Amino acid sequence: MPSGDLISQLLALFAVLGVGVLLRALGRAGQADAAVLHRLVIDVTTPALIVTVLRRSGIGHGAWGAVAASTVALFACALAGVAVARALGLPRAAQGAAGLVGSFSNTGFLGVPVVLALYGDAGGAAGTAILVDSIVTALLLWTFGVALAARMGGGGGGGEGRGLLAVLLHPNVLSIAVGLTLHAAPIPLPVWLEHALGALGSATPTLVFLALGLSLDLASLRGRVRPLAAVAAVKLLLSPAVALGAAVALGLKRPTSEVAVLQSAMPTSMVSVIVAARYGCDGQFAAATAVVTTLGALATLPIVVEALRRIVP
Repeated sequence: MPSGDLISQLLALFAVLGVGVLLRALGRAGQADAAVLHRLVIDVTTPALIVTVLRRSGIGHGAWGAVAASTVALFACALAGVAVARALGLPRAAQGAAGLVGSFSNTGFLGVPVVLALYGDAGGAAGTAILVDSIVTALLLWTFGVALAARMGGGGGGGEGRGLLAVLLHPNVLSIAVGLTLHAAPIPLPVWLEHALGALGSATPTLVFLALGLSLDLASLRGRVRPLAAVAAVKLLLSPAVALGAAVALGLKRPTSEVAVLQSAMPTSMVSVIVAARYGCDGQFAAATAVVTTLGALATLPIVVEALRRIVP
């Protein structure tokens, strides 16, 4: 897809986000409505999207290379987030939060729909994005991420096993197994069911950005401007740059390399904010960073797309 088409798709999605922000500002909708949309996306439309995508195309060729590049970026930015927060004199709890929110991307709730909107099923791009979300975000968050948060925040242990079990039993993870089974068999589905899954899945990108717009709390940005900007730069600029370097070093080709970079370029994972607060890190700082990176992605994602067009073979 030409770079201009990619950017126009991104702008369209962020225009939907703007509608959500406007509705919140006018008092016509708010956090409660966003929560309903979040639950609908997580439990219904995203699983439908995953089953539809994987049934058609499976996991893209070279997808594990994208996982490797994204993993390198995640670990590099976890270290960078902690280092930046320490250099700015933030307390240990804020350093831990910076490590989490500077590294873990919103790959599932945001990244997969964006990749699907930009690439469709071309070259298994969406399937690759799903694999990155499952391994780099979900699995590493509940292992490495929890360990980092507990160490830096001094929060109590316990719940790690339950948290990881909840991830394994999550509708998105179960839908991966269903989609891959349907792809490998292949098992025919009734036409009406295919149409229903397709309709639900195609609604995901619009609902995701509308929900994000409704949930953005601009009041959380007051104070801490400098550290917020620094950690946002780690997440939105350093992370995709490291992923791009790793993708080039691994010899990844389009669209696999682009998926690795785009997933790393996504704003902060909202689940990482929850993990930061749960284990004693600075939850308020983590939430504010999530807002900043989501808004900042308006500017940085088109830059990343243009860089991919010029650099990636």
